[in-house]
Amino acid sequence: MKRQQLIAEIEQLDRQLAVRLDIVELSGALVRHQLRQVHPALLVGGGTLAGAATQRLGVERGWSMGLTGLRLLPVAQSLLPLLRNLGVAL
Repeated sequence: MKRQQLIAEIEQLDRQLAVRLDIVELSGALVRHQLRQVHPALLVGGGTLAGAATQRLGVERGWSMGLTGLRLLPVAQSLLPLLRNLGVAL
């Protein structure tokens, strides 16, 4: 490969990396925004329950339950506005 061609390829990869970093930053901002919407007691209680379940079930089973929870997260996110409209405080 010629030097100019290598430079062009590096610049293209640098632009792709910059776009990916922007996506990660936006995703982080979205997560922080969503966590601010959840009541702190719910976060602490959920963390406590997750810790207790992991301790009781073991790390492997706790890990698989966590992955299942991540798969169910879109369903939960779609239910939150419905629950808020029904007057359930979250």
